Amino acid sequence: MKNIVYKMLSAIVTLAVLIGCITIGTGTVFAATAPWTKNENGQFVNGNGDIIKGATMKGIDVSHYNGNIDWKTVAESDIDYAIIRCGYGNDQANQDDTYWQQNVKGCEDNNIPYGVYIYSYATTKEMALSEAKHVLRLVDGHKLSFPIYYDVEADVQKKLTKSQITELIDTFSKEIMKQGYECGVYSNLDWWTNRIESKVATNPNYFKWVAQYNNVGTNFGYNYEMWQYTESGTVAGVNGKCDINFWLAPVRDSTYNARNYKPIIEPTTEKPTTKPAVKVTAPKTSTISKLAKGKKSAKISIKKVKGIKGYQIQYSTVKSFKKKNTKTKTTTKNVLTIKKLKSKKVYYFRVKAYKMDGKKKVYSKKWSKVKKVRVK
Repeated sequence: MKNIVYKMLSAIVTLAVLIGCITIGTGTVFAATAPWTKNENGQFVNGNGDIIKGATMKGIDVSHYNGNIDWKTVAESDIDYAIIRCGYGNDQANQDDTYWQQNVKGCEDNNIPYGVYIYSYATTKEMALSEAKHVLRLVDGHKLSFPIYYDVEADVQKKLTKSQITELIDTFSKEIMKQGYECGVYSNLDWWTNRIESKVATNPNYFKWVAQYNNVGTNFGYNYEMWQYTESGTVAGVNGKCDINFWLAPVRDSTYNARNYKPIIEPTTEKPTTKPAVKVTAPKTSTISKLAKGKKSAKISIKKVKGIKGYQIQYSTVKSFKKKNTKTKTTTKNVLTIKKLKSKKVYYFRVKAYKMDGKKKVYSKKWSKVKKVRVK
């Protein structure tokens, strides 16, 4: 008899845990919250019954592998949103997900907010761009309430370097965000840690979606908005097992527009790059090509020097160009007549070319060869 009573009590307690409470006498005692559901305070708990910090919504991600989904039943469950695969690889109609249209219609008809992901096979920037165009073709005419995610984890991408994978992500995301959509990246913790550069994880313009299956949470060391905690969850309306996620950002509903995104510009700690100052080099040594005498004058012709601003001409009655016997003229012309010279006198001439460095003149390092003329 005691054995029978014990078994009956055990059965009652088990049932109470399943429904969440047990009544003893006139009072009700609440049992532990079932894993992956909300507690009495509206907070989601993990597989150990601990609160999932920051979790605000529970969702599923689906593809053709999930077959026909009863979205009306899903809407009546504890699922708040969905991320739907639109396809895989390049922008080809035969690579659209065969259940894409059906799943989108199911969400829209039942007021379930949704986002999108594409499974990437890209190994070049051109392929990543094609995958972006693939998504944009399929989402045209639909209103997304969650980001467009780029799923990078394909075996074909394992041969790529971190920087190459990051380049694919940046190429895809740039094209998506150019159209005003929120854009995110999905991968498992191993790829996030070992195959994707950390600048993707720290980029505030990218929504991060991390897959790590356990009862507690992720070991991802950066901020993220979505955690995929299992690939073998069960949801009313979905046949078989499915992926289940938690959204760790403000709550959204189907009125939220994920195509109203304005990229965040991070303040940079780097000094702005400036072009190095161009050093002005001294012009080549000039040459007096002709020196002709005139009446109390001399006409000097200078061989043109490329890239100069003008010439400095010195003339003197002594070959040593002593200061008291020397005069200087500056001209931008290469032919000049020097007047008011003394008749029957011999004059010595030499020239330098110059360039401008701002307001400063930069002269040839040497004077030209000296030439003389006796004026009339």
